[in-house]
Amino acid sequence: MSKYIPKSKGFLNLISKRKEFLVGLVYLYLVQKIAYPLNFQQDDISELYIVNFTEFLCVLTQGDNHPLFTNFIWFVSRIFDTNLGYIISTFNILISLSSLIFFYNFIKKYSGNNTATLVSLIFLSSSNFIVYSISLKQYPLEVLGSIFYITFLYQKINEDLPVLSDYKKLFIALVFAISSLTLFVLFVISISIIILNKRIEIKNFFKALTIFSPSFFFIPNIVDKITRSTYREYWDTFFIDIESLSSFIQSATFIFNLVMKGYFGLFFYEPLSLLYFIFLLLPIIFRDKMAIPAYVILMTFMIFNILKLYPLGGGRTDLVLFPFFLFVISRSISVLKLKKQLITTFMIILLALVPLFNEPYYKVENITPILDDISSSINNDNAYILPMDEQKRSFEYYSATLYGSVEITTKNGCKYLVPNVNNYSIFLPENEDSWNKIYKTFNSDQLSEIYLIGIELDGTRGQIRDAENYLKNSGFNKLYEKNYDVGMLLIKYTK
Repeated sequence: MSKYIPKSKGFLNLISKRKEFLVGLVYLYLVQKIAYPLNFQQDDISELYIVNFTEFLCVLTQGDNHPLFTNFIWFVSRIFDTNLGYIISTFNILISLSSLIFFYNFIKKYSGNNTATLVSLIFLSSSNFIVYSISLKQYPLEVLGSIFYITFLYQKINEDLPVLSDYKKLFIALVFAISSLTLFVLFVISISIIILNKRIEIKNFFKALTIFSPSFFFIPNIVDKITRSTYREYWDTFFIDIESLSSFIQSATFIFNLVMKGYFGLFFYEPLSLLYFIFLLLPIIFRDKMAIPAYVILMTFMIFNILKLYPLGGGRTDLVLFPFFLFVISRSISVLKLKKQLITTFMIILLALVPLFNEPYYKVENITPILDDISSSINNDNAYILPMDEQKRSFEYYSATLYGSVEITTKNGCKYLVPNVNNYSIFLPENEDSWNKIYKTFNSDQLSEIYLIGIELDGTRGQIRDAENYLKNSGFNKLYEKNYDVGMLLIKYTK
């Protein structure tokens, strides 16, 4: 055993000198609690629909506000035939780990080693960050892009070198900008702050503009997204209301508490929210110029929120601002000029509490056991399967994995793979034509059983109950209802 002691001491010495490794270990410990679920939830699986297109030209315009990430998923699917969800999730975990180390070194540069460790542990107190880091969505990439932009912003403001002549970093900024609409907006704000702070040579400005011109592809997307009625309806409760002073205070307090809860998790105590707010204002009170650019970014997004352009408090919508928020926290700690021993004490407390109390929750929607239970009814002329719209992506992805795929041609002329299941339709109650088509199938003499697949969490009424009403009104009889993990339901009806 003694031969291992030097190695252990060497590892401990490395951790004490390079605390970013310690932060990384805490992150990996938290992630392993929820990583690699049996089935990803339908919201994540919806990102994988892109792999069903057989031609890249049909993929190029997909992806809504994150086309580059969508294209990346398509290319990865051409390399790996199986376990694509786990591969994308692993990519996001590695991106998140890199983000933490990158961010640690940024804070260390401006506020010191111990403050960087403390703030990084605050980063890890966010369950939202942990949960989305194992997801199949673009949010980990947005966090990394946000950290790159805040680093780029402060470097360019503080250095004496020509600002827009660093074409390597401008190119990286371009890659991030075309990977996410939010990052595109964030870069535009960041570069505007840089230009306002320094004199820019016209030739460098136009060269940078040329490099950055591909990102203008996003402008129609931005206009389209913010003018959709569904966008504002969906996020309505996450916008600050300015109709009156009382509604402004009430809605602003509500959203502030949501954001703080998302960032601090169990460490946020709502009755003390005013103290959290005052703590965030300390750099302004102490006239800390270093925090001003971060404040400008945060205030700009607050204005976007008031204009109902960007929701706050929605968890995932706050992640891209988290690095700027944490930088303000680091400056609050700096202006207080706390003793090194006190910061170390807080660091040790968080080091003990974060792994213990941060229990990230990933809502696993296991549809595979349901598919196994109805396997004998797949492609059976006597049976019909009716998944709810909310389970559309999960049903199609996992049934294709189990039963194979067939190729169809979309209205746009694109070749698209669908599951090799010929006796199913997606239940869309608001789509009358869709229901009438299904109803004709139900009247078939051969059909004797119908399976409904959906989800209903405790205390809620699932969409599957609307489908039941249709079946009852159509003369079908309920045979049984079977519950699965996390509210997943299978209900069988017969004629």
